[in-house]
Amino acid sequence: MDYDNVQAVMDIDDTSVSIDAQALPASTIWDYRRRQCSDCGLESGDSPGCIVVVNADGDIIGNSPNAPRNLRIEQVAGGKLRLRWRYFATNQEIAATGFKVYMDSGAGFDFDSPLATVSYNRKVEFTWLSETLTHGALYSFVVRSYATDAGESNNSNKVSAIADSQGPTAATGLSISWEEN
Repeated sequence: MDYDNVQAVMDIDDTSVSIDAQALPASTIWDYRRRQCSDCGLESGDSPGCIVVVNADGDIIGNSPNAPRNLRIEQVAGGKLRLRWRYFATNQEIAATGFKVYMDSGAGFDFDSPLATVSYNRKVEFTWLSETLTHGALYSFVVRSYATDAGESNNSNKVSAIADSQGPTAATGLSISWEEN
């Protein structure tokens, strides 16, 4: 987010704002946030985002499904990671088609190329399992919901874990004894 490049200023009571002469290139996603400023220049935290999707034809698609919630990560044997998240369809602008999984292994998230997609099927909890990952490497993930020919949601919370293909070492020094009664 480029907070030094203010696109518009609005009064506290305004419910909408126009941004004049802004060219949004085709096949892009724009995330707009609003912050409240005090007279002395202090700023609040971000408002929820307003995602604007521009399709390949240059048309703005404004609707997006709700964002996934409660993203969690688990280690799985063999150097794999499993993601679990929840999706609630109440009060959404448009129904989700599915979810896009994005991974950062050190170079940042590439939001033009999701690692995987998971179909929406009216459940509340969803999962995705990675392929075998590099042992000892740190991986971070976010998930976004999307609707075909419409927008993509904001990111879920970010989760991170280190891939472990070796698992715990075997316990040593154990002995057993028993007595017959």
